[in-house]
Amino acid sequence: MAEEKITIYGHQASRASRPYWLLREYGMTINEDFIEVDTGGPVTGYNEVRDTSEFLALNPYRLIPVMKHGEVVLYESQAICQYIAEYLGGPLCGQDLAERARINMYGLSSISNFEPNFLPMVFRQGGAEGRAKFESNLEPLLNALNAELKDRDYLIGSERGRFTVADVMMASTIGQYGRAVKFDFTPWPNVKA
Repeated sequence: MAEEKITIYGHQASRASRPYWLLREYGMTINEDFIEVDTGGPVTGYNEVRDTSEFLALNPYRLIPVMKHGEVVLYESQAICQYIAEYLGGPLCGQDLAERARINMYGLSSISNFEPNFLPMVFRQGGAEGRAKFESNLEPLLNALNAELKDRDYLIGSERGRFTVADVMMASTIGQYGRAVKFDFTPWPNVKA
């Protein structure tokens, strides 16, 4: 499997941006060190890739991203990013069981707590009233994350921490979606940093 390249099915403007970002953090170059199969995305519109029998055999839910590496097939960006980090090793992955569990915790929190409030704002669901509701929902979450980041640069590791998959997952959700909707992070300086 070491000689097979990781293949990511997805689009840069989708949740596939998470594994693409992580692979770039490892110094890998798209379509040289790993393969992108562009499926289109929610912003750009999907292409026919997700309707092929090849893709449906990998993910019958038709969702992206999907990763194929040898015989390993995964969908869900958190699982893909954790696999990549564990496979490639180094400081981006958890160094022990506790760190791996915390990386999983933050990754799941990013997609189960933060994304359901940021993503609807990206697509302008509910207009101004919807945005106000989602911003209100985010307040306690951002308060908690801001407190966790007090005197820290990153979520995992001792002292100020080190950049890991947890930061990729959290920053891709909060940072990318936050920029897209021009979210004001001023009340949460640790999150903003």
